[in-house]
Amino acid sequence: MGMVEIPEFVDREREKRELKTILSGRPNFVYFVYGPINSGKTALLMKVAEELEESENIIVFYINFRGRDVETIDDLIKVLFRVKRGRVSEDTKEFIREVLKSGAKVLHKLKGIPIPENMFDLLFRRADKVEDIFAYLEEYFEEVRGEGYQPVLILDEMQTIKGVINATGRMVIERLFNFMIRLTKEKHLCHSLCATSDCLFIEDVYNNARLEGRAKYLLVDDFDKETAFRVYEEFGVEDKELVWDYIGGKIGDIISLFEEKKKGYSEKEALGEMLEIEGRKIKWMFRMIEEGEKEGPEVESIKEALKVFLDREWVREEDIKGRVFKFLIEENILFYNPVKGTVRPQSRLLWKAIKEVLNDKS
Repeated sequence: MGMVEIPEFVDREREKRELKTILSGRPNFVYFVYGPINSGKTALLMKVAEELEESENIIVFYINFRGRDVETIDDLIKVLFRVKRGRVSEDTKEFIREVLKSGAKVLHKLKGIPIPENMFDLLFRRADKVEDIFAYLEEYFEEVRGEGYQPVLILDEMQTIKGVINATGRMVIERLFNFMIRLTKEKHLCHSLCATSDCLFIEDVYNNARLEGRAKYLLVDDFDKETAFRVYEEFGVEDKELVWDYIGGKIGDIISLFEEKKKGYSEKEALGEMLEIEGRKIKWMFRMIEEGEKEGPEVESIKEALKVFLDREWVREEDIKGRVFKFLIEENILFYNPVKGTVRPQSRLLWKAIKEVLNDKS
């Protein structure tokens, strides 16, 4: 079978419908869009944003924290805003009207909230920058609504702003989420979506930012077997049972397999190489701990904890204790579902690698 092109967007019709229903209604809750790494959260959010902006009066402000070091309030400001330099109006209302004239698609591509240079400089100079940020944004979204558009704020890869907690003692994170509660539950002004694969971060924020009754969860998980087989068809997979055994419904791994096949590898060869890489990552983590290059629990305690996965793909959170539980989730070895209270390896491939490493007697 000849090679096919990678589909621009894969499946997710149920999640798309759910998100569109949420965003087409009145803002009422902060939504956590969560799931294991490489499950397609960002692709889903971007696809829904594009389709809604084409068909409805919705303006999406999309902020992706991926690859950004956000350790201070100044860092946060730089990521949130896209400075418009040159001759622009200094009046907020007039400036927003000018921005909206460029259209939703242009705004979507900015990957930040447009702000005039003079206002951006002012936010940096003020002592209480946090309150000024939120006051400006609330006024901003009110003006967007006044112009007949529904604003939607999407904050992607939110776990990367955990550094702000260390610098401020939680102040900024709590104010940020309290601000999103005000935008949704209290003023019904702007939809707020927070996407992350770090569910310990979600749980920590939920317990400390008075989110009970004000937030909901939307899981973007790996595909089940029936859906995965349909996706395999789109990618030209030949031995579906073999591929499922190795990588299951992880869209990131399906794409990786596709890329390896383009290099001339058979499916079996590519899957074997992918599995070996995952196994080496685990062994390298163990070595780094043993040599003192990485902080973490003792290697033997990690191995003992992982043994629960020798005959099970998922366990209850209480089956893995304390420090090891937190460490393995932060290292993206395990995925924790805070809604179900379950823990499992981040991927089927990683699950297979864990079993091979633990059974390796060499």
